[in-house]
Amino acid sequence: MGSRPRNQKQVDWESGKGYTLKKMQRARITFSSLETNAGKLLRLVGLHRAYAQYVQECLDQMIAACKTNLYPSERRLFFTPPPTLSSQIAKNAQAHAVSLMQIWAKGLYGRTLSKRISRDTALSDQQKLELRCCGKYGIRKAGPFGKGTISQDSIDLYLSWIWDPEVVGQPPQVKPDHPMQMTEMTCTFEQAAGGHFGWWIKCSSLESRKLIQIPLASTPYLKRGLAKSVQVQPTLDGRWRFQFSEELPNQEHDGSAGKVGLDVGLNCLAATSDGRIYGRNFKPLFDKSYHRVRDLRANRQRQGFREDSTRLTRLERKLSGQIKSEAGRITNRLVEAYPKHTFVCEDLDLRGCRGQKRFAYRALQKTLATKAVCKVVNPAYTSQECPSCGHVSRNNRKGIKFACKGCGRSGHADVVGGQNLLRRSEDKQIRAGDHPSAVKRLLGMRYLRKRGSSALTDGSTLRGPSEPEPSGRGLTVGVPKGIRTASKSIPGFT
Repeated sequence: MGSRPRNQKQVDWESGKGYTLKKMQRARITFSSLETNAGKLLRLVGLHRAYAQYVQECLDQMIAACKTNLYPSERRLFFTPPPTLSSQIAKNAQAHAVSLMQIWAKGLYGRTLSKRISRDTALSDQQKLELRCCGKYGIRKAGPFGKGTISQDSIDLYLSWIWDPEVVGQPPQVKPDHPMQMTEMTCTFEQAAGGHFGWWIKCSSLESRKLIQIPLASTPYLKRGLAKSVQVQPTLDGRWRFQFSEELPNQEHDGSAGKVGLDVGLNCLAATSDGRIYGRNFKPLFDKSYHRVRDLRANRQRQGFREDSTRLTRLERKLSGQIKSEAGRITNRLVEAYPKHTFVCEDLDLRGCRGQKRFAYRALQKTLATKAVCKVVNPAYTSQECPSCGHVSRNNRKGIKFACKGCGRSGHADVVGGQNLLRRSEDKQIRAGDHPSAVKRLLGMRYLRKRGSSALTDGSTLRGPSEPEPSGRGLTVGVPKGIRTASKSIPGFT
């Protein structure tokens, strides 16, 4: 849409880091009525042509000046004012041109420049790292970044590639059917008091103080209180498409209602600590698309082709779209089912992880972090630890089935993982950056304490009274439906 959704700033008081929650929006689309006067449509066509032409002129000016972004205070003095458009429509067109340039410059890294950086043998590892930061994060100012520093030479080299037609190709161009971005200053939407048409949209025209009034086709989704911006775009059948963005009621996702563990599984996209499972049927669809992409890429590598083909690019975009759509749908269901909750996720290292787990984890966690409060914990052995007795073993889990070898507890493996993540969020002894070997040793010591044994895994002995731990016997009471425990007591070794 023409304007960005307003964001709600939140702060994680435990880590001290801030994060932003975006307001959720829903698109409302309608079309011009078939009985619209032809003269009104011709006036709207003239406005659209003048708007698209001015957007292209603004893009040309930014390209000539090697600018990828302009602040709102700079646009009025930088761009040449149009002779026919009003000041408000010209302001919308300028903002539209800046947005297109930002999207184009950001997409260059993924399409072209990332491959150039990887294949350039003249660059050192440090230079490649700085260039990747410039492209991925849009850095245009030298200075400290993360744990390192971005030099001005790397920034100048990256910018020289952006404005080299032989490297990146053609700059962005405005298509004939490109939508117009209208705001409340140039477009109004209201319901008629009477007459043949129920809803009308009024927008500015090329003539001074004369509006273009377009009747809209009947649809049950139109209502008052829509967003203050609208996209106007012509269609192939001669009609006009109007897209509103409805802002949904803002929910205060402050995490005050409690915590819920969320595990990204191998056979389902998400499983919560209270037994809810989401995305059961997505794995077959994902595997089909993923195997096609994998086999096609492997075939091209065997033949010695280095560049991607049109078919491979199309399949990869289809796979990425499937993941984003399903992750967004599940995220909306989670936010609706757990309002004002904190979602406890695993801080997973994706090196060596393939398939659905790798792609779904990134998409789901990134989308969920923009809509709710999230907290990441150490994921070491959360899929192998028993929530009842604390026994850790690789044999406890086989696929989606969890059966503890120590106490006999059984259930869905992903749900058990979500419960362990929830318990891990209250564990003060296991931090997010601890090594898995240290976590395993600590879990083994806790298990032996519960059994009343003084012998540890390394031959040492325990001294002092045992400390209460989050994985106590009380957690075996009130388990979710579908999870069984053999006994509340903890048996000895067999």
